[in-house]
Amino acid sequence: MKKIFYFATLFLLLAFNNKETLVNRTTVYIAPESRLMISGTTNVNTFNCEFDIERLQKSIPVHYEKVGEKYIFKKATLVLNNSGFNCGSKGINSDFHELLKSEEYPQILLKLKEIEGNPFKDSPLNATVDIKISGHTNSYTIPVTLAENSPSSVSGKLNLSLGDFKLKAPKKMLGLIVVHDSISIDFDLALQMD
Repeated sequence: MKKIFYFATLFLLLAFNNKETLVNRTTVYIAPESRLMISGTTNVNTFNCEFDIERLQKSIPVHYEKVGEKYIFKKATLVLNNSGFNCGSKGINSDFHELLKSEEYPQILLKLKEIEGNPFKDSPLNATVDIKISGHTNSYTIPVTLAENSPSSVSGKLNLSLGDFKLKAPKKMLGLIVVHDSISIDFDLALQMD
């Protein structure tokens, strides 16, 4: 009886294993012409903190599998060192790092979980990403667009709340300048793959 159960289990496992669910591996490089920016507003102004793409790690290993119309990612994490953001002035940079608690949490992690849709037919695609800021992780679905002339150029925008990451918007000049809770992450990434 044990042998029959063993062979039945093995048969079922093999029956549901097909080529579309095999894990694929590749390496992605983010080209220097890419852009990534965090933007926000205060009650008196706006701020833009652009990331220096040259500071990204040289290669990003990516492991994924295709299941129907979804690409499920087992490994695909973009690591952004907070020190790579430039907000335009020393004072705003200092406020930005204070807000993100950069001394304690020096990195922002963007972990791609899945992409839904056919990259050759659908636009925009929906990408599910885990974002870790200041030790707190939240999952977001972001509509992403592929450039018509280059399927390896991906762009999108995500609006999120500082409160999602337990961050308190700073107040400056005795409370006269207040940073609003909503910020946006804009990206236009030119990707090269091995």
